[in-house]
Order: sequence, then structure tokens, then C-alpha cells
Amino acid sequence: MNFYFSIRPRPEKRFLEGSGDLSDITIIMGRPKSGKSLFLRYLFSLFVKDRELAQFVSSEILEPGGRVTLKIGDNALDCSKPEKEDETIATCYIDMVGGERAYLFYEGWLFTAKYGRELLRFQKIADAMRELFDKVSEMKGKYRYDIRYKETMGWIERADGQELRFDVSSSAVVAVGILERALQLDAWLLLDGTLDDLFPEEVLYLAGVAASSDARIVVATHSPWVLDAFRCSRTVAEHLHMPVMQKSVKAYDFTEGMITEIGLSAKTYGDVFEKLYVLCG
Repeated sequence: MNFYFSIRPRPEKRFLEGSGDLSDITIIMGRPKSGKSLFLRYLFSLFVKDRELAQFVSSEILEPGGRVTLKIGDNALDCSKPEKEDETIATCYIDMVGGERAYLFYEGWLFTAKYGRELLRFQKIADAMRELFDKVSEMKGKYRYDIRYKETMGWIERADGQELRFDVSSSAVVAVGILERALQLDAWLLLDGTLDDLFPEEVLYLAGVAASSDARIVVATHSPWVLDAFRCSRTVAEHLHMPVMQKSVKAYDFTEGMITEIGLSAKTYGDVFEKLYVLCG
């Protein structure tokens, strides 16, 4: 699906703008404060028709006269703030036919899964995450990590004959254990930096699962390693002897206010490591 995204905090100021294709696997690179998280929040808002989230974000980032536009195919989200200085609440309109099932893995989702605390401010994000946890807990099959949900204990990991509560399990067990199952769903998974702290082997594994399962994903990251693993997810799946589905893959860089398509090891990020190696060597 083609997309167009534009954030103008005020009419004459462009923060981010560009277009591309929202593929089965889409990777978004960008420095901090480049708009990656904003894109995922507006994408979630459009997919599930969450006007509350879109309105809150827009009210925070827009100045008087500012506007946000997101179009996915024939579907559109449009938010604007009145030009009057004393009006601080943005107005949002969402035109989405049917809606999509989507789950937003926000910055604090791992903490919520690990410790079971309700930290979700927005109802539709909370409802979606609870729905996801319910679906994941019911899944049977062969997975990398054996996790279960027990009414008396909450989430647990089974390892070496023991049952460990999630709050003492590795963060990788929590993240990979849930994501490898969520990837089997016919839904959109929006991963906001979720993979950046994982061990490279875990990232490769999830990239392979992504290439051999039903979910469509948008991965926001600043890691060249995550970019390359998911750009080459088909090859990764074949290397791991996983079945491979025909999936489209695109990657974009949010840099200097523009959205541009990129290939492997985007130059901006490769340069950072190259300079380090030169100085260190």
C-alpha cells in the first residue's frame, strides 16, 4: 500500500514529509526525534480509528495552524490545530474503511509484559495489548521459548523443569517469546525500537519468523544490524530452514525532514561505525 506522511508544526515549517510503500515488512531508520515514533502512533491511530491518541499527539507537537496528514491507500488521517493562540486542542479526522487489526509495541510494552503493570494511558492501545496477550497465551506449537500464562502466577517461562515468573526471566525471553507468537497473527505489528536491545541471534531469528508468518510489520530502529536482518529476512529464513512466504520488503530513512528509501547498511549509520573503527584501529 502506498503511503504519504507529513508533519508541519506550523504552515511554513516542515518537520517531516515523504511517501513510499507500506510493505509486508517495512523498516524505518532515523536518529532520535526524527519522527519514527510519531509515524507509528499515527499509523496505529489510523488502522484502529483511535482519534483520542491522534488528537493527544497532535495537540502536543503542533503549533497554531500546524497540520499532520497520513494517507495509506484510500484511507486518511488529518489533524490540525486552530490558528488562534488560545486554542491548544487539535482536531482530528479519520477516514478508514473497515479498519485493521494492529498492535503498537510502544517503549514501555516490555515493562508491562514483564511486570504486569498497567501503564497504558490510551484505551485502544491498552485493549489491543490485552487482546494480543490473550491470543499469545492460547497458542500451542514449537517455539524458541516456552512461555505460558497462568491465572495464579501471570506470565511464566518454563526452563529446565522450572517455572519462572516473567519478572525474573530474561528480557529476551519476554520479547522474543511474545513476538514469535504475535508474528503468526493476521495483523499489523508496529515495533517502536523493540528490537534494538536484543542479542543479534535473537534479531535474526525474529527476522526469519517475520518472513515465514502471516503478520505485516513496521520496524522502527536506529540499528544497522536490525535494518540488514529484516531487509534480508527471506535469506535469513532460508538459512534457518524456515518456510518462506512471498513478502514485500521496503526500508526508509527519516533524515533532515525527508522520507527516503534506502538499501542495506544505510550510509548515515554505516559512517558512524566506520569512523569508530578508523579511530580505534
